[in-house]
Amino acid sequence: MRFKGIYLLFCLSFFLSFGFAQNDSTELSRSEIFDRLEARAKSLATRMQEMTEQDNLPSVAPSNFTTSYSPSDFPPASQPSQNIVPEPEPVKSTRIDVQSPEIPISDNSTFTTLDEDNEEYIPISSSQELNGDYYIMPSLGFVLTSESKVNYNFGQQNEVKDLDNEIGSGVGIKAGIRLDNFFTEFGIKYTSSDFKIYGALPNNGPTYTGIGIVDILNFNARLGYTFQVNEQLSFSGSAGLGLANRKNSFDIDLGIVTFNIGRSETVLSYDLGFSLCYLLSETHLLSLGYNYANIAKISQFDALDLHYFELGWGINF
Repeated sequence: MRFKGIYLLFCLSFFLSFGFAQNDSTELSRSEIFDRLEARAKSLATRMQEMTEQDNLPSVAPSNFTTSYSPSDFPPASQPSQNIVPEPEPVKSTRIDVQSPEIPISDNSTFTTLDEDNEEYIPISSSQELNGDYYIMPSLGFVLTSESKVNYNFGQQNEVKDLDNEIGSGVGIKAGIRLDNFFTEFGIKYTSSDFKIYGALPNNGPTYTGIGIVDILNFNARLGYTFQVNEQLSFSGSAGLGLANRKNSFDIDLGIVTFNIGRSETVLSYDLGFSLCYLLSETHLLSLGYNYANIAKISQFDALDLHYFELGWGINF
C-alpha cells in the first residue's frame, strides 16, 4: 500500500511539472507572435510611406501604426501582406476634379443653346442689307377708274352726264433709296382708259353716244416702309404726293355734225401703294402691287379715282 501511494504521488508531480512547462512554452510562443506582428506593422508602415511618396500623397508617420493599432487588428502571419495595404486613389478622379471647372459654359460664350421655350431668336436682316441701297423698277399693269361726271353745254342746254369708264392700261417706272427698312422713291406713271357717254338731243331729239379717252401722266414722290417676312419675301406700304397732267376728251357724232369736247390741265394728286416683293437673286426682285391715286378735277370733269394693279421687275444695286 505504501509503495502504491508513493507511485501515485510521483505521477501527480510529473503531470504538474509538464503542465507548467507547457504553459511557459505557450506564453513564450505568444510573445514571439506579438513581436513578429509588431515588426511586420513597422515594415508595412515603412512600405506605405514609400508608396505614398511615389503617388505624391501626404506621408503618414510610421508611429501612428504602432500607437493606434493593436496586434489583433492585423491578419495572421500566413495571410499575404498585400491584402492589408490600401489601394491608392485612381489618378482619373484627380483629373476630373481638376478639369471640372472648365465644363460649364459662361454667359459670355460665343455659342448659346436655345431650347424650344426660349423666345430669343436671330432677327431678320433689314431690307437695305438684303436688297441693297438703291433700286429701279419698271412696271406694267391695268387700271380701273371710278364713275365720274362731265358738265358741258349742248347748244343752249346744259348737260351733266356720267362717264362710263372701261378698263385701261398703264406703264411706269420708279427709282428709290433704301434706309434700313424705310425707303423713298420717285416715279413716273402713264395710264390711259376709254369711256362712253349717252345722251339725247334737245326737244326730244334722237339719242347719241359719245366716245372718249382719259390720259394721265403722273409724277409723284413716296415715302414707305418695308416689313421683311423672311430673307426673300417682303411687304411694303407707301404714301405719296405728285403732279398729274390729266387730259379728257370725247367726240359726239350726230351724223351730220361731230362735236368734240375736251380739256387738258395739270393738277395735284395723292396716292397710297402696297406691294409684295420676292427676291429672285441678289440683284433681281419681282413685285406685285396695288396703287390707289386720286386725280383732282379739271374744269368740266370731276375728280377721278384710279385703281392701278401692277407687275414690276426690279434691279438692285
